[in-house]
Amino acid sequence: MLFNFSVLEQLIGFSHDAFLHLSPAVAQLIASTPAEIQQLTLAYQQKNKKAVEHALHKLRGSYATLGAIDLAELSRPLELALHQHNQLPSVTDFAVYLDCLEQTSVALKLWLGQFEQNSDSSLPDIQLYIQYLEHNDMQAYSLFQQQRAGWINYLGADEFVLMEQDIMALDFVAAAQRLKHKINHKEPG
Repeated sequence: MLFNFSVLEQLIGFSHDAFLHLSPAVAQLIASTPAEIQQLTLAYQQKNKKAVEHALHKLRGSYATLGAIDLAELSRPLELALHQHNQLPSVTDFAVYLDCLEQTSVALKLWLGQFEQNSDSSLPDIQLYIQYLEHNDMQAYSLFQQQRAGWINYLGADEFVLMEQDIMALDFVAAAQRLKHKINHKEPG
């Protein structure tokens, strides 16, 4: 079983508030996975056993906490071989692990995406939203996700993509500056 989503459902307790607190961390894990795969692959190619072991352990812990069953099962023997026998996984075992990691990340992203389907087309109070950003309040992340359609309508598709990148990277300063610029240069309707 690739993913046991009941683990995630238990973590959020079917509570909207709990989901809002957990979703930024899950989104960040998904967003960081491609870079983690690159670093892990580079460490493997360089035969850096400690770095490979550390990365495997970190990824297993992060994903297993959320219910990634297959990834945890594939990771354990690889970590054990590295820790106890100081041996890198075989090329085949490593490729199977990376494939599972990618599939797990996609599955998690799809699961998280179901909550974005119900996007509210209204827009939050822009000045209040800027305050959330300036105070690094994670509610800014949640509001952005909840009201994607409203943001697309307000910002336009191109600007929305840039804003979304800032929010996903948790670069709230850049997002606040982007909104302030938009307010200052918005033509009177």
